[in-house]
Amino acid sequence: MWESHPNQMYEQRAEQDDRNVRLHNVDDTGERPHEPSEAPGQDTTVNGGSTSGKGSHDSGEVSPQHIGPWGERDVGGPVDVRTALEDFEQLRQTLSRVSTQRSRSHSRSSRRPSLWQRATGTSRARRQSTRASRVRTRRTTTRGTANQSELSEVDTAESDIDAEAAEEEAGEAEEEFQLGDFLREGHFEHRVDGKSAKKVGVIFKNLTVKGVGSTTAFAKTLPQAIAGTFGPDLYHLLCRFFPFLIFGKGPATRNLINDFTGVVKNGEMMLVLGRPGSGCSTFLRAVANNRTGFAAVTGDVSYGGISAEQQGKTFRGEVNYNEEDDQHFPNLNVWQTLAFALLNKTRKHERDSLPILINALMKMFGITHTGKTLVGNEFVPGISGGERKRVSIAETLATKSTVVCWDNSTRGLDASTALDYANSLRVMTDISDRTTLVTLYQAGEGIYELMDKVMVIDQGKMIYQGPAREAKQYFVDLGFFCPERETTADFLTSVADPNERSFREGHEDSAPKTAAELESAFRKSPNYQRILKDVQDYENFVDTTDKADARQFQDTVQKSKSKTVFKDSSYTVSFFRQVLTCTRREFWLIWGDPVTLKTKFFIIIANGLIVGSLFYGQPENTDGAFPRGGTLFFSILFLGWLQLSELMKAVSGRSVISRHREYAFYRPSAVVISRVITDLPMLLVQVIIFTIIMYFLTGLDQDPAKYFIYVLFVYTTTICITALYRMFAAMSPTIDDAVRFSGIGLNLLIVYTGYVIPKPQLVSEYIWFGWIYYINPLSYAFEAVMANEFSDRTLNCATSATVPQGPGFNDSRYQGCAIAGAEVGNTAVSGSRYLDTQFTYRRHHLWRNFGVIIAFTVLYILVTAVASEVFTFVGGGGGSLLFKSSKRAKRVVKSGGSDEEKVIDPSEGSDSDRLESVTTDPQKHDDALKLISASQSVFTWKNVEYTVPYGSGQRKLLNSVNGYAKPGFLVALVGASGAGKTTLLNTLSRRHKMGVVGGEMLVDGRGLGLEFQRGTGFCEQMDLHDGTQTIREALEFSAILRQERTVSRKEKLAYVDTIIDLLELGDIQDALVMSLGVEQRKRLTIGVELAAKPNLLLFLDEPTSGLDSQSAFSIVRFLRKLSRAGQAIVCTIHQPSSILIQQFDTILALNPGGNTFYWGPVGENGSAVIEYFAKRGVKCPPGKNVAEFILETAAKGGKREDGKRLNWNKEWKNSDENKQLLKDIEAMNSERSKTAPPQESSQYEFASPVWSQTTMLTKRMWKNYWRDPSYIYGKLFTAVIVGIFNGFTFWQLGNSIQDMQNRMFTSFLILLIPPTVVNSVVPKFYMSRALWEFRELPSRTYGWFAFCTATVVCEIPIAIISALIYWLFWYYPTGLPTDSSTAGYVFLMTMLFFLFQASWGQWICAFAPSFTVISNVLPFFFVMFSLFNGVVRPYSQLSVFWRYWMYYVNPSTYWIGGVLAATLTGIPVQCAPSEAAYFDPPPGQTCQQYAGPFADMSPGYLINPSATSNCGYCQFSTGDDYLATLNVSPNDKWAYMGIFLGFCISNWALVYFFIYTTRIRGWSFGLGTLFNVVGGGLSSVTSVLSKVMPKRK
Repeated sequence: MWESHPNQMYEQRAEQDDRNVRLHNVDDTGERPHEPSEAPGQDTTVNGGSTSGKGSHDSGEVSPQHIGPWGERDVGGPVDVRTALEDFEQLRQTLSRVSTQRSRSHSRSSRRPSLWQRATGTSRARRQSTRASRVRTRRTTTRGTANQSELSEVDTAESDIDAEAAEEEAGEAEEEFQLGDFLREGHFEHRVDGKSAKKVGVIFKNLTVKGVGSTTAFAKTLPQAIAGTFGPDLYHLLCRFFPFLIFGKGPATRNLINDFTGVVKNGEMMLVLGRPGSGCSTFLRAVANNRTGFAAVTGDVSYGGISAEQQGKTFRGEVNYNEEDDQHFPNLNVWQTLAFALLNKTRKHERDSLPILINALMKMFGITHTGKTLVGNEFVPGISGGERKRVSIAETLATKSTVVCWDNSTRGLDASTALDYANSLRVMTDISDRTTLVTLYQAGEGIYELMDKVMVIDQGKMIYQGPAREAKQYFVDLGFFCPERETTADFLTSVADPNERSFREGHEDSAPKTAAELESAFRKSPNYQRILKDVQDYENFVDTTDKADARQFQDTVQKSKSKTVFKDSSYTVSFFRQVLTCTRREFWLIWGDPVTLKTKFFIIIANGLIVGSLFYGQPENTDGAFPRGGTLFFSILFLGWLQLSELMKAVSGRSVISRHREYAFYRPSAVVISRVITDLPMLLVQVIIFTIIMYFLTGLDQDPAKYFIYVLFVYTTTICITALYRMFAAMSPTIDDAVRFSGIGLNLLIVYTGYVIPKPQLVSEYIWFGWIYYINPLSYAFEAVMANEFSDRTLNCATSATVPQGPGFNDSRYQGCAIAGAEVGNTAVSGSRYLDTQFTYRRHHLWRNFGVIIAFTVLYILVTAVASEVFTFVGGGGGSLLFKSSKRAKRVVKSGGSDEEKVIDPSEGSDSDRLESVTTDPQKHDDALKLISASQSVFTWKNVEYTVPYGSGQRKLLNSVNGYAKPGFLVALVGASGAGKTTLLNTLSRRHKMGVVGGEMLVDGRGLGLEFQRGTGFCEQMDLHDGTQTIREALEFSAILRQERTVSRKEKLAYVDTIIDLLELGDIQDALVMSLGVEQRKRLTIGVELAAKPNLLLFLDEPTSGLDSQSAFSIVRFLRKLSRAGQAIVCTIHQPSSILIQQFDTILALNPGGNTFYWGPVGENGSAVIEYFAKRGVKCPPGKNVAEFILETAAKGGKREDGKRLNWNKEWKNSDENKQLLKDIEAMNSERSKTAPPQESSQYEFASPVWSQTTMLTKRMWKNYWRDPSYIYGKLFTAVIVGIFNGFTFWQLGNSIQDMQNRMFTSFLILLIPPTVVNSVVPKFYMSRALWEFRELPSRTYGWFAFCTATVVCEIPIAIISALIYWLFWYYPTGLPTDSSTAGYVFLMTMLFFLFQASWGQWICAFAPSFTVISNVLPFFFVMFSLFNGVVRPYSQLSVFWRYWMYYVNPSTYWIGGVLAATLTGIPVQCAPSEAAYFDPPPGQTCQQYAGPFADMSPGYLINPSATSNCGYCQFSTGDDYLATLNVSPNDKWAYMGIFLGFCISNWALVYFFIYTTRIRGWSFGLGTLFNVVGGGLSSVTSVLSKVMPKRK
C-alpha cells in the first residue's frame, strides 16, 4: 500500500464494495444520488432539463436537490468521474503552464490576469456559455472541458442570459471549486510525480497522560486565598515553571489516558469516540504533541520515524491540533484571518499565490460571502457560530500541516454540513496523503462510513481500536445489543454508558461492563494483536526504507522555509518577517474596532481640554511654580494611564497566540515587538493632539525647542508606561492579576516621581522606599520636562510671596521671596536655581534622562518578550469538580480521588453519572415523578406575530403562528437557523423588551394574568446560573422564592430533595455550578425550573446543544417522562436524530421569517410527517431521519408532479391540517374557559415577599464573594499595599512647610485607590445585573428592590474591613495626631470613603447600558474627582468656570477638606532653613524692628527677630495658616463629614433610582440623542485624523 500512487489509492477507496462514501453530491457511479422517484437506468434531469437533450427547461432555476455541501446551489447536475478527470487534466496543464510562465517573469504576469483570475474566468466562461446555450435551445448540456469553442460563445450568448440565470451565478460560484483538483495542483503542498512529498504516519506506543490532582476538590475560599498569599500560592506558581523547586512527592496525579498503542498511517482517517470526559481530547493533544498543562506524558509518539522531541523542536507546525472552541481575534475579518495564517506559512517569493489560496479556502467551506465580515465572538457582532467554526477549520488547513487532529470540529454545524466537512477531510487525506484523527460527539452514519479506523475510549482506557467497519461487530460479539435505528457511532459510544447500553439476550452477566473489564477484553482479543502487528509492520517499513518518507518530508519542509530561517527552526518565515506580519495584523485589529479608536481619541481631546482649562491662566511669577509642575506631571502621566486598556488586549489574546505558536506561525515575542512598532505611529498621533491642547492652553513656555522636547518626553514616557503594563500582563495569570499589579504599580510610580514628595526629601529622609525613585522612569521624565520648562525662565516674586510687604515696605533691596532658591535682596528667582534648590534637578541631565527612559522601555520590552516565550498560562486538561466543604461532600471527594474508575476531566465536559456509585433506583425515580407538580391548564396561541424596528422600517420575525400546549404534551420546535424558534419561545413566554407582539395568547381561554411568567419555567440555552452556588443551593433558591408563599419552607425543601433524586444529582449536590460539565448544567437548568413548581408549562431553548448524542437522548427522554407526569412542555431542538425525534408528540416546524409550514404528530417512525409531505409529491427516502427530511424539504422547496414549485408556507395555510388545528384551539379555549378563574386577590407578581427575596439574595451574594475570593482579595490587596506604601513613605512626618504639604498629600493619595477598586466593582455588579436581568427577573424570582439592597449590603462589610486595614497601615506610621477624637474622625472618614467608592462604581454600572459606555464615563469621573478639589490647583487659582460649581459638587473636596481640618489644626509649623524667605533689614535695624509689624499682621513669624542681617521669615505659624491657603477652615470638619456622608447616601439612592428607571421602566434619559451628537462629533474628528493617520490598504 505504501508504494501505491495516491491517485490509485483514491480510486481503490472509491471502488471498495464495503464503503459507501459520498463525495459531495456524487455517488459511486459518478452521479448524484438518485431521488426515490428516479431509477438508475432512467434519464435524469439537470436543473429541470433532460440529459438526453429531449427535455425542456422552463425556469432556469436550480433544482432543490442540488444543494451544495455548504448550502450553495449546484450548477452542474450529475458528474461523470471520467469526464471530470479529463476536464481536470486539461485544466491542470493550463494552470501549470501559466504558473511556470509567471514564475519566469513576474513583471509580465502582473500585466495579465492572475492565475486565480484565469482559472475562475475559465470556469465562469464555461458556466455562462452553458447557461446561454440552455436559454436559447431550451435544453441542457453536461459539463465538459473549457475549450476554445465554448469561450468564443461567451460574447454572443451574453445578451441572451436572463435575469434569473444571472442571479444563479452568485449562488453557483462556490460550487465551481473542486477540492481534489486544487490539491493535486500542489497549492497546499509540494508534490513529486503527482504524489505528496510530505507524508508521515503516526505511531503511539504505551502512551499515558497524567493530570495534576484529584478529579474532585474543595472550592478555594477567601481565608485560603489570603493564607495562600504568604507563600503557598507563589511557591506553586514557581514550581509550575521551575520543576526543580519541587520537594517531596509533589502534587498527586491521575491517569487521563492509560497505555495507548496504535498506528495511523498516512492516507488514513481515524475517528476517536467516547463520552465527554473520557479522554478523547487528551489523546488528540498528546498525539499532536500539544502537551501544555499535563502533569506528565509517558510512552513514545513518533511521526514516520521522527521522534516527538524532534517534531516539537523542528517540525512543530507540521502536526497540529484543532481545538473544539473557536478562538480568534474578533476584530479581524475572515479574509484577514486567513491571509495572516498564510502569510506566516508562505515564503516571500511565493506570496503572489496567496489570493488563490485564500479564495480556495473560502470557497471550500462556503464562506466567500463573509470575506469582509468580522469574525466576532460572544461580545463582538460578526459571522455566525457555524461560519466561525469553518474559519477555524480553514485556518488549520492554512498551516499546510501533515498530521491534523480535529477535536469535535463539527460542533455548531448541522448534519448535512458536518457530512460535507468530513467529505472534504476524506478528499484531503486521500490526495495529500495526510494523517487525520477526528473526535466527534454526534457522528452520523455517513461520516462514520468515511473513516478507516475507529478508537473507542472509556474513562481514559482504550476499549477498541481497529477498522471502522469491524467495530460494531466486535462489541456485538462481546454481548452488546445495537438497536435497529441507532447509528454505529452512537452504539459504540453507548457501550461506555451504563445507563444507555443494552445487552443481547443471554449476555447480561458475561459481557464486560466497567472500563477496566472492557479494556482487558480488548487486550485479549485478536484485534489488539493486529494493532501490535500493524505497529510492528509500519516500523519495519520505516526501517526498510531507511526512513525515506521522513527524509523526503524533512527535505520538503526545509525547502518550504525562507532562506533566512535556521535549519532547526519550526517556523517558515524569518523572525523579521513574523514581526512585519504581526504588525500588519495589529493595524488590522485597530481599524477593525473603530468605536474603541474613536472613543480613545475623544477621551484624549475631552480630557485635554478639561485639564488644560484647569491649569489655564497660570501666573508667570512664583505663584505659578507649583501648578506648572502639576501641569507637567499630568502631561507625562495621562496618556500612559489611558494605556491600561492594553491589559485586556494582551491577556484576552493569549489563547490565540498560544494556538498560533503551536501552528508555528510566529514566535510570541514577535507579537510583543509588533505591538511596540504599532504603538509608534498610533501614540505619536495621540501625543501630538494631547500636547498641542495642553501646552498652549496651560501657557507653558512658548519656545519651539522646548515644545518639541516636551512632546518627545511625553511620547517616550507613554511608550515606556505602555511597555510596563504589557510586562505585568505577560507575567500575570489572569486579567484580575494584571489589573491589580498594574494599578498598584502606577500608584507607586505616581508617589515616587518627585512631584508629591520632592526628590531631596524622598531619597534622603524616607529610607523605607525612597530607592524606588531611581527605578521609576516617570521620575526621569518629570525631571526632564521640569528642567526643560524652567530653564532660562525667571520667576518674579508674587505679591503674596514677597516678604515683607505692605505700606512702608517698597524697597526691593530689603525684601525677600518665599520660594525655594530665592536670594537675599532679590525678588526674582531664576528657574534653574528654583529647580536645583527645591528638586535638585539640572538642565544638563536632560538627555541622560532621555537615555534612561529608553533603557527602561527596552528592558520592559525584553522582559515581556522573554515572559511571552516562557509563560503560557493556558489551561490544560485534568480539571476538578469543586465542592463546598461539608461532610457529605468530603465523602464524595474522598471516594472520587481514590477510585480510578471515576477519572473524569470536567474541562472536556463531565457527566453526573460518572460520579454516582449506583444508578438511581427506578422505583424511587417513578415515585419522584409522581410528586412533580402536574399542570391542569391549556395554553394556546393564535396568529402570533412579532415585529421589530429594522433600519428605517420594520421587520416581521413571526408570521401568524398557531399552536397549543397541554398537560402530558411534548412539542418540538424545529427549523433552520434564523427561522424564529427562540424568538417564538421568547414571545410566548413574554420575555421581549422591544418590538410589537400581536395575536392571541390564552390560558384556559382567558388572557394572561399577573402570575403568567411566574407560572412558567424557561430553560435558557446558555444555562445561566450563579457559578458559586452548589446544585442544592441553586434548587433551594428557586424553590423558596418561586413556589407559592402559602407553601411552608419545610415543604419546599422536601420538594428539592425530590428534584435532586429525579435528576440523579444526589452524589454531587454539593458541587459548585461553575465546575459542572455540560450535561450536568443542562440537568440543573431544568431542575431550577422544576423546583419552582410551574403550574402552566415549561419552555426549553436548545436543551441538547453542546451535548453528545447519548447525553442529548438522556435529556429528551427525561423531558418525555416529565410530560407523561402531567407537565406541558415546548422545546426547541437542533438537528435531532431519528431516535430523538420519536420522543416528541408534536412537531411545530418554522421557515425563516417565522412562517409555520408544519404542525402535527410525529407518528410511528415519523409516519405522520412522511404522509403529510408525500401527499404533496415529496417522498421521504427509506431510513431517512424525519427531522432532517423536514428541514431539507423546507429549504429546497420541492415541486409538484406538474412541475410547479411548492411554497410550503402557503401549503400549510391552505391545508386541512391547519384548519383542524384552528378548530382544536377554539374547542380547547371554549372548554377550559368554563373552569373557575383564579381569584384576582390571590395573584402576586413575585411569589415571595420582598423581605424573603432580599435575605435569600444577600446570603447568595455573600457566598459568591466567599467562594470566588478574587474580588474581595483584590480589594484587600489594594488596601494593604497602598496603605503600607503611603504610611511608610510618609514615615513620621515633621512640622516643616514641606511636611505640611506632605500631610496634605498623604491624605490625598487615597484618591489613587478608586481607579483600581471601581474597575473591579463594575464588572462584578455588571455580571450580577446581567444574571438578574436576563434570567431571574423574567422568571419573577426576585425584584429590583431586593437586587439593589443585596448588592449594596454585601459591599458594606468588605468596605469597612478594607478601610480599617488601610487606616491602620497608613495613619499611625505617618505620625498624624493620635488623640482619639482626631484618629477616630479620620477612621470614620476613611470608612465612608471606601463605602463611597464601592457605591460609586455600582450606580455608574446601574446607569450605563454597556461596558463601552462605562469605559467612556470612568476616565471623566476619575479626572474630575482627583483634580478639582483644590490640591493640585489651589482654590484661589481655579478659573471662574470651575471654581464656583465643580469645586463644590466634587465629593473629594469634602473628604480631603475634612481630613485636613482634623489633622492640621493646631499643628505648629517650623520652617526648614531652605523654606524661609530671607531679606536684609535696613542698616541699623534688627529684623524685629524692621519687619515686626509685618509679621504681627501676617500668618507667619520671624525666625531670628534679633538678627541684623539675613532675616528669616516662615510663611506659616500653625497648620491653620496652611489650611487657609487650601480654602479649608478648622471648623469645617464635621460639616464636611456630613456632606460626604450625604454623597455616600446619594450613591446608594442612585443605585435604586437607576435600576428602577432604566431596567424596570425603560427610561433612557435622552442618551440616544446625546450619543448621536457625540457620534457626529467623533465622525468629524475621525475625518480630521484620517488625514494624519496611515490609511489601511
